[in-house]
Amino acid sequence: MAEKGHFLSKSTFIRGVQCLKSLYLNKHRPFLRDRLSPEQLAKFRRGHEVGKLAWQLFPGGINCAPGHPSQYAAALEKTRKLIADETSVLYEAAFSHHGVLVLLDILVKNEQGWHAFEVKSSASISETYITDAALQYHVISGTGLNLNSFHIIHLNPDFVRDGIPDVHKLFSIQEVTDRLRELESFIVAQIGKSRETLSLKHSPSIPTGQHCFKPYPCDFIGHCWKKTAKDSVYNLTGIPFETRARLATAGHLTIPEIPAGLLEENDAVILSSHLSGKDIADKTGIRKIIDGSAAPVFVAFLIVRPAIPVIDGFRPFGPMVVGLSWSDFQGNEESFIVEPGENPVIQIRNKLGQLASESGMIVHAGGKWVGEALSQHYPDLTEKYIFTDLEEIFLSGYFYRPGLVPDAGISNIAAFLNLTGPDQINISQVMAGVKYMEAKAENRAQTLRELSDALYAEMTSCRSVYYFLKSIINNET
Repeated sequence: MAEKGHFLSKSTFIRGVQCLKSLYLNKHRPFLRDRLSPEQLAKFRRGHEVGKLAWQLFPGGINCAPGHPSQYAAALEKTRKLIADETSVLYEAAFSHHGVLVLLDILVKNEQGWHAFEVKSSASISETYITDAALQYHVISGTGLNLNSFHIIHLNPDFVRDGIPDVHKLFSIQEVTDRLRELESFIVAQIGKSRETLSLKHSPSIPTGQHCFKPYPCDFIGHCWKKTAKDSVYNLTGIPFETRARLATAGHLTIPEIPAGLLEENDAVILSSHLSGKDIADKTGIRKIIDGSAAPVFVAFLIVRPAIPVIDGFRPFGPMVVGLSWSDFQGNEESFIVEPGENPVIQIRNKLGQLASESGMIVHAGGKWVGEALSQHYPDLTEKYIFTDLEEIFLSGYFYRPGLVPDAGISNIAAFLNLTGPDQINISQVMAGVKYMEAKAENRAQTLRELSDALYAEMTSCRSVYYFLKSIINNET
């Protein structure tokens, strides 16, 4: 267990499973890496916070985590001594076997033996999590420690907050030992591939594709995709990425190369739009969503999705409306954000109900998170009034312009259609929620002002797109 140095860790192993070229670049060309987005950094913080909270399932343990990469050897030795002393609970126990280092979230010793627990800040278990756990099982077993069982801890999707969360109800624990044993030969083979790749003089030749984005967006996309041709099949933005990847795998790398009749009807229309350079404008489809005599109220929603619910009545990752920006048919404009820590449901209900009753129709954007929040917490309003999500028009393919990304969000869509200026504020829905949840007392007022400005900008984008689409069905373009 006290090996010196390592060439592979949990994160780099999973990177190599996804793409060996990414593994090579991470080791030998790290300066080519894309800068981590604020959203990705927020996910890392969330994972750390959820992991620390899960320690309460097995309280009183000793933390073995190294404070710095230079302290890995000390962490390995500390773990070895505590295991030799049969310490009952260890956090971030360090293990190394044949140059592979892992840090296990929780290690428990009881009368049945040693039990491993890995914590994930999600509401389910993915195949990637199983692969991650299989590597840990391989390494820990390789050190000579006989694991009686291996479990994955994740957030319980059925948990509903009612007072201070009980961690035993908040988390679900699932044993996966047998599944990990089945992956032993794969793990050994993949470690060998990783070792061989890292010893190469040049990065392996691996074409871009779907693996660049799944299971995680690679941080070398900027490098690997910079020479993508303008007529690349991947620029068929109106059809699912999986379809584009399948075409590329079949050898159809550019848009003009795609054989006629190969695509399904809707995707064929998108291809035709790219080849002709002309917009798709299905007036009948657009009318299904926005046609009506009512003068709408335009609303932008500020949504948060905390992994650990902070308000009673919410589940893990349950979308919660905490702010609105609106413009009514009389030209009145305003924004409202609930103070962090307060229950937003009643305040948002009162304001949203008032706005809806004025015209009977709310036009908004925001996709599934907004729809889910409205249906779960304001069903009385959605049943009584009309709530129209403009993004459905683009996601349904009723309007498309070559290069438009249908799920990019209303602000990006408005910018692509040249409906907003270059100085338009644009904060992603995820980042807006992160800023709200992480607002501190010393910067809260400034943060809420920034979010209010961003909400207003999204509302104006929504309004601009609405009138753009109305002009199409009214034959004004």
